[in-house]
Amino acid sequence: MTNTSLKLSWLIGGLLCSGVANASKTNKQWLTESEFISPIEVAQTSHKQLAVSEAHGIALLDEQGNALSTINSKSEHLDFRWLPNSKSVGVLSTLNKNTGNIELIKVDFKHNRIEKTYALLADKTAFDAICLSSSSDHIELFTVDVNGIVSQMALNTENETDWQLNEVRHFAVGLNMKSCAVNDLTGSLYIAEENIGVWQYSTNPELEIIRELFQLAEGLEVEYLDTTASGDVSVVSPSTNQLWLLDQNNHAFKPFELPKNIAPKTVQLHRSDKNLIAYVFDDETSKNIKINLGKYKLPFKKKNEQPIANLIPFAQTTPVASHGDAADDPEIWVNKVNPSNSLVYGTDKKSGLNVYDLKGNLVKTLLVGRVNNVDIRYGVKFNGEVVNIAAASNRTNKSISLFKIDQKSGLPTFLTDIKTDLADPYGLCLGQYDNELAVWINDTDGRFQKYEITFNKQKITGKKTLEWTVPSQPEGCVSDDANQRLFYGEESTGVWLKDLKGKQPDKLITGLNEQVEADIEGMSLYRLNGKQYLVVSSQGNNRYAVYDVDDNNEFLGVFEVGANWGSMIDGASETDGLAVTSSYLGEALPNGLLVVQDGHNVMPKSTQNFKLVDGSLLRDWILNRVAK
Repeated sequence: MTNTSLKLSWLIGGLLCSGVANASKTNKQWLTESEFISPIEVAQTSHKQLAVSEAHGIALLDEQGNALSTINSKSEHLDFRWLPNSKSVGVLSTLNKNTGNIELIKVDFKHNRIEKTYALLADKTAFDAICLSSSSDHIELFTVDVNGIVSQMALNTENETDWQLNEVRHFAVGLNMKSCAVNDLTGSLYIAEENIGVWQYSTNPELEIIRELFQLAEGLEVEYLDTTASGDVSVVSPSTNQLWLLDQNNHAFKPFELPKNIAPKTVQLHRSDKNLIAYVFDDETSKNIKINLGKYKLPFKKKNEQPIANLIPFAQTTPVASHGDAADDPEIWVNKVNPSNSLVYGTDKKSGLNVYDLKGNLVKTLLVGRVNNVDIRYGVKFNGEVVNIAAASNRTNKSISLFKIDQKSGLPTFLTDIKTDLADPYGLCLGQYDNELAVWINDTDGRFQKYEITFNKQKITGKKTLEWTVPSQPEGCVSDDANQRLFYGEESTGVWLKDLKGKQPDKLITGLNEQVEADIEGMSLYRLNGKQYLVVSSQGNNRYAVYDVDDNNEFLGVFEVGANWGSMIDGASETDGLAVTSSYLGEALPNGLLVVQDGHNVMPKSTQNFKLVDGSLLRDWILNRVAK
């Protein structure tokens, strides 16, 4: 996938901003002859209107329909969104009929001015449908071309005179698509397919591409879609004098009768108080008709749910070499001498072990086999010196792969493989108790084992000293060395605690709930103000759960790792492994680092990788939750 950059140069003044030909159009002509009319509520007592016409161009109108600013660009399609954190400036998307290019129009309601941008060129294709979506921090443009390919692009408007349009992803939807619209409240993209109906997709690029069909009457020429900020969705067809509104509860479009002898070609929806208004362009008379649909109830009730916090990554690693489900588990090597030169270890479970710097750049790869999980311990006596050791579960030779870490560079050197009797080594973590170095490793069949590692000069041995079984598949684990306790996950069940000091039976300290879904995957401990907090990957809903393990394992809540739209770094989803440290890693990361595996790497689409999150964000999130 390529990265498309669109530099926008505002053309101020001149014919483009207030075209001479269009300035003479009367308000009646703009309101009655434009294929698209969209009222915009600028303030509680002030309304303005946008108009797009194949004959006259584009206009910003006052409430009575008088032209305040026009562009002489014969166009079709109209969608509008406010710029992030603004209620005076927005963007209008439209399609130039003469050039076939998509044009983004800056609409400045404060100064009553619309300004044309350079076009998104129809390079070796033509566009059938365009629409916008928005959130609190960015705007996205969706296009559907004649080959049935959807392109999803993010619009960066931080620089007012130099906007950037960057491709997020593209996917196939099929031919004969007529229009599209986005419901921002549900994150749903709707695409109208001629003679079939309306398809629904998720706008979330992290999710798998799954579609749902809302079928309309067989053979109906489905023409145009529109939505409101309240979540209303409508579709029209010139084949019949009806307008369909989406019933969100029943997942079906319901017809609304329009005046007789109308052939609705386009529709623009608007809510005025409790009334739902439709601006319909009649293909028979070539006139735009305002139709009051009455007091139509809001499609959604406001929920008092607390929004899920988003921790935004500042960097991401180089994607792994292997395709498919490959990147799995990270660990952080802390450079005690020069913390800013600390490193991130990450497994490619189809080929080997990777090492990255704190900017995500790949610095070393060891092709040692299908290593799944990795962990690190410090201050291990080996061959007359004190070293750092990394261990990884190796599914190629059913072993524990051990590595010596160079104290200055942090780079690993392969030492040896400790054979296990596991059929499919899976999860792994290290523990260090007084002079004992232990490897905890499990199998997909539910077996969990402990191996004690001994270093005798240059000879390295491993002895299995413990084994137990959980009812279903385990993976992630983390050892709290100081308190001699082991936390381990059973993917379909929750998190278990093993007391390593006494003979207490293992205890299920937390299960699944409305916020935490299977699979339970990676886990790591974050130390803050003398306490420890367990961070766990809730793979089933792309979230991360945090538990106060020093206060009766209290569940503090969940957060997500969302997209960094300014840097075009996508969020993390379907996370397998994670690692976290609160250690000082230099001025840029004074409160450590959170690293999570991304199972669906987009922006641009590539093989899997790891996302890097400033530990200060996690620290602040925990402090905020504890304070409550």
